[in-house]
Amino acid sequence: MRAEKWEPIDGIDRQCAYISFSYVPVHTATVSMRFDGLASGPDRDLVLKFKRVIVLSGEDDCPGGFVPAPAVESLPKLGRGDHPSWTFPLLKLIDSAPLNQYQMIFQVQAPNPPLAHFFLIALHNLVHVIASADVQVAWT
Repeated sequence: MRAEKWEPIDGIDRQCAYISFSYVPVHTATVSMRFDGLASGPDRDLVLKFKRVIVLSGEDDCPGGFVPAPAVESLPKLGRGDHPSWTFPLLKLIDSAPLNQYQMIFQVQAPNPPLAHFFLIALHNLVHVIASADVQVAWT
C-alpha cells in the first residue's frame, strides 16, 4: 500500500489540528479538518463531503489502529509552509487491503464512480474513509 497527496484543492500548507465528522444515513459523511493556531495564516476549516460511504473510522493519533495505515516513513510530506517535513494531512491510499476487500464485495458498476480510501491526519486524531472517489471539497 502506498499513499499519495490528495490535492484537488489549493491551500494546504500546514498540518491539520483536529478532525471532526458526522455520518448521515444513507451513506453520506461530512468531515471537517480544522487548520488553526499551527502556523502563520488564517484559521479555517476544510470541509469534505463524501458519498457512498462504506467505512468511516476515527481514532486518536497513536500507534496501531483499527484500519491499517502505510508506514510513517513512506507518508508524503507537506513540502512547503513552516514545517515542510511534516506529513501531508489528506492522503489517498492506493491498493490498500481494506479498499481492495470492499471493492470485491461492492463490485462497482456504472454509473457509480469508483471507490477510494482516504486517510486524514491531524495532530490529535486520524480518520479513514472508504467512499466514492467523487468528493466535494470547500474551505470555510
